[in-house]
Amino acid sequence: MAQSSARAGLLNGAAYAAVTYVMLAVSCLLHRETFAAGYQATGIFAAMLAFLLMRGVSLTSAWQLGRPGSLGTRLLWLWIVLIAFVILIGFFADASEGVSRRVLASWFVSVPVTLVLVHVALRYGILRAFPSLTSRRSAVVLFVNGASRKLVDRVSDVGYDFVGYFEDREPSRTGGALPRIPHLGAVSTVASYVRDHGIEVVFICLPEGAYDRSVGLINELGDTTASIFYVPAGEIFTMMPTQFYEIEGVPVLEVIETPFYGVDGLLKRAFDVVFAAFALIASVPLMAIIATAIKLDSKGPIIFRQHRYGLNGESFNVHKFRSMSVMENDEKIEQVSRVDPRVTRVGRFLRRTSLDEWPQFWTVLRGDMSIVGPRPHAVAHNEFYRRAIQGYMARHKVKPGVTGLAQVNGYRGETQTLDRMEKRIEYDLQYIRSWSPVLDLKIIVLTLVMIFKDENAY
Repeated sequence: MAQSSARAGLLNGAAYAAVTYVMLAVSCLLHRETFAAGYQATGIFAAMLAFLLMRGVSLTSAWQLGRPGSLGTRLLWLWIVLIAFVILIGFFADASEGVSRRVLASWFVSVPVTLVLVHVALRYGILRAFPSLTSRRSAVVLFVNGASRKLVDRVSDVGYDFVGYFEDREPSRTGGALPRIPHLGAVSTVASYVRDHGIEVVFICLPEGAYDRSVGLINELGDTTASIFYVPAGEIFTMMPTQFYEIEGVPVLEVIETPFYGVDGLLKRAFDVVFAAFALIASVPLMAIIATAIKLDSKGPIIFRQHRYGLNGESFNVHKFRSMSVMENDEKIEQVSRVDPRVTRVGRFLRRTSLDEWPQFWTVLRGDMSIVGPRPHAVAHNEFYRRAIQGYMARHKVKPGVTGLAQVNGYRGETQTLDRMEKRIEYDLQYIRSWSPVLDLKIIVLTLVMIFKDENAY
């Protein structure tokens, strides 16, 4: 375990050092400056500092830059500290001669930007395409419950090889054995097993109220070299996705939060603007044809506006091509059914091909919506389901989307029963929990495929 951790630290430190040095050379090139001895000395000194200060921040873990206590925020502060050191040493060494302030300013900004790009490429690209590149650690689990089942199901693909689990109780009392891994014996034998087999990680999955036993187990395992993780098992941890953070030295439990914080939010917004602008510009002739067809087919406006709830539950107007002969925007709105007399002839085609949603790209440009996210519901439906479905309003921690994970999994359109809406919300929360740029691209591709085969589009 110590060797793999040290190796990871060396690789991280080397990567940060390389980016720090190379980007100084690039900044010189961009400003047509020679990468002279002064710059080289500055680059070497900064690279050494980057190695020492930043090697503990994993390049592939979730950074969530901007959140208090997150790895990304920590990395940003470390870079600011590094800059302060460079300026301080340069001042006392009187090394400013021959060094351009423009080059240094460009370098100060370009390094964190480059690190973010490297992080995104690694975490959401290379390592997802080639998961075998990541180092894996042997692990065992203590106790069987909902938390340990979720742990084994989700964590085994991201760097851990589960050797087995320890449990004193019979399977009939725990709801069955843990899937895919063997029972290794009683909990009292775990410390000796870990020592004898060189296990690197131990996950203790005890429910709330069993802290005394946890302390005893941690003391026993203190005689081993294994890393120890305590996995809380309680109702609060199964109701919502949860995550621990540290804010100014105080550990806190995140129950509900948005993934689009800091740089991730900027990345998401940049993608939305570029995609929406391209879609609108490229489709001007098509939209002109649709507008003409709507006007000739039935009376009423071409664009239909309806109140929806968006980010943080704030109301906004969603824009769609009018597909119905009525324009409901009241406290009570009836969902569109498969054979609905309110839908016009042109409207039926538009809804079947999702072309009625096209003006929502304008709403995306305005900033009220995103390309991918939970679909916005009418205000009347929102008010009903927020009381009927636990955790419903958590979907408003992100902007609503033109398309979403629920829609590409068959939960688009009319929700005749409460369980269908519950399933839609489940997918919405899953999207918030597991968002990545790759997931957004996947949903967009699946949306294009679904246009031709979605039976719920009417």
